Amino acid sequence: MSFFLFIGALLLLGSWVQTAFGFIECSVLDYGAVADNATDLGPALTKAWQECVIPQVTTTVATDVLLYVPAGDYLLASTVTFDDAMNWNLHIAGDIYLPFNPDLTGTMLTFENCDNILLNGPGAIFGNGYRYREGGDLSLFPDRPRLIRFQTCNNVEITEITLFDAPMFHVTIIGVPNSSNVAHDMSIIASHIGETDGFDMSGNNNYVHDVSVEVGTQCVTVKTPTNGFLAERITCIFTAGCNIGSFGSGATGVDVQNVFYSDVTISNSDAGVMIKSYPNCQGTVKNVTYTGFTLDAAAYPIYISAFWMGGTDDTGTLEISDVTYENFVGSGTPTRPGVLLDCNEATPCQNIAFDGISLTDTIADTFTNACGTGLSGLDAC
Repeated sequence: MSFFLFIGALLLLGSWVQTAFGFIECSVLDYGAVADNATDLGPALTKAWQECVIPQVTTTVATDVLLYVPAGDYLLASTVTFDDAMNWNLHIAGDIYLPFNPDLTGTMLTFENCDNILLNGPGAIFGNGYRYREGGDLSLFPDRPRLIRFQTCNNVEITEITLFDAPMFHVTIIGVPNSSNVAHDMSIIASHIGETDGFDMSGNNNYVHDVSVEVGTQCVTVKTPTNGFLAERITCIFTAGCNIGSFGSGATGVDVQNVFYSDVTISNSDAGVMIKSYPNCQGTVKNVTYTGFTLDAAAYPIYISAFWMGGTDDTGTLEISDVTYENFVGSGTPTRPGVLLDCNEATPCQNIAFDGISLTDTIADTFTNACGTGLSGLDAC
């Protein structure tokens, strides 16, 4: 009898330990998923979330409840939206593959109106984007799917997952006022072609660090509106650089401020750092610092342009001010200026400061409607 009492006590203790220190695992394999790279994972993700995750979220610790994709190969053939998602972890240990489907549109994984969500690996998502861009033609399937989107979210974290070749754009995070979202310790690798942005970030107090991005367009980019953004220890390979914008034709109410990039390496890139818009935009970009950049064959190493696209009809009033570039070293390309500032006539760029700029393989700097300090030929304000 004492033996059975001892076993019973151990079972009770195990139950108490699970409750006190454990987590709840909602495996997609229990909700219809099959690791055969043929059965659509989408319905199983939705069912596991609705039937297992939502009913069991009782704390504000995201890792207490896991929506779990175990090791194995899975096909994600339909889009999934987690609306009003709160306080849980999408843990991807397996590899997820997108099919080629000309009718597939939207975003494959969307978190909407979310709070306190963790998306982590160590798994990977393979977008097979090259299949949607045969011959490098971006117009074949203009509505091809995007990969991951956090829409109107706070306290989001994405980490330790590898993303390969999204059909169009990889990670978009759109925060809310007073938000705090972070992407870190992960890699994105894609074809060297347009519309393959790595991280597109907007909202307040977003943070990107210790990431590697090899794509054909934006590396880690800030969109409007943003108030408070930090990026550090970033590696960009074959990208279009770390940028603010672009702001599309006729954009009004542009509001980007308090942006800080530090310790960034950019190689074989269409640009280093850019602030770019159409010539008819309105709004404000201010209090921006770029520091500690190492460039290797970066076209347009430092570039502010109100005429990035949309012609030369100068009707905009985009106010760009208090932008600092410091400790830039490395090389550009021999047909382009190391620094190009081209701002609206009605609202010249103000207080553009340079310090420690040492760039080779460039032509003479060009300044239009801009003033600041630290470079020969740049008018004082």
